[in-house]
Amino acid sequence: MLKLIALFRWSKAVVLVAAALGAARLLHPGAAQRIARWAMQLPFAAQHRFVSEMIAKITHLDTTKVAWIVAGLLAYAALFALEGIGLWLGKRWGEWLTIVATTSFIPFEIYELYRRATAVRGAFLAANVAIVIYLVWRVRSETAAARTG
Repeated sequence: MLKLIALFRWSKAVVLVAAALGAARLLHPGAAQRIARWAMQLPFAAQHRFVSEMIAKITHLDTTKVAWIVAGLLAYAALFALEGIGLWLGKRWGEWLTIVATTSFIPFEIYELYRRATAVRGAFLAANVAIVIYLVWRVRSETAAARTG
């Protein structure tokens, strides 16, 4: 089960690295404007308010904000990668790191689900809660076995 959780963590790390690389492209001069021009040429873009709002946000980001976004995404990816390594190797510190990190983000996931409920957000929240419950159970049962054994 630990290896499955590790693979889940690594997959999230890969997605975050990809997002960071995509965001880093916005640091190049004129990139945001090129993305906006390309997006507005799509047949559905002009009809959807979401697309125009995202284009407005992208084109008005300054490079400092983009750099912070990239740094945050990479830091979060590094955390997931480290959790995955610890879990894959069956290390107790990997279990504890995953318990603490995952538990600390659950309130934010609940808030985001409350703000805008989607199946994906619900699935990720359920998966993270299940992971925490499983790892806490595992740590406690191994600690109890070590005391009695």
